[in-house]
Amino acid sequence: MAESPAVASNVEIARDYTRRVFNAHNPDLASEFVTPDVRWHGGTLGTVEGVGNLVALLRGFIGALPDLHAEEQDIVADGDTVALRFVVEATHKGELLGIAPTGRKVRWDAIDVYRFKDGKITEEWAADDLTAILHGVGAYTPPWLS
Repeated sequence: MAESPAVASNVEIARDYTRRVFNAHNPDLASEFVTPDVRWHGGTLGTVEGVGNLVALLRGFIGALPDLHAEEQDIVADGDTVALRFVVEATHKGELLGIAPTGRKVRWDAIDVYRFKDGKITEEWAADDLTAILHGVGAYTPPWLS
């Protein structure tokens, strides 16, 4: 089955968002990709509403991991929804989740699901492997690794 032009456009926007905001370390550009009332769902990290709050969240995250790079592994798209699976690598150089910088390299899996409205991201579900992040920075050792 052929991909519709709207789905193809949403896929390119999601990929461009990853390239320009995350991999280029420019959280302020997020406002170009999202609706003013965007909702970001971060699982155990809670929900953030509104473009200003999302940009602030991204500034903190990218500031703590300034060389962050998300490598796309898979993509699934249908209708107004695009899901991307990544392997993310970064160096912990700033405070992250209350943890002082360690200089340690971290690597984790992430899945981001985006819902689009009129060519912009209106909702995101971010599923990052927090156990891998916490283990990577030395803040937690899961029982199966001790």
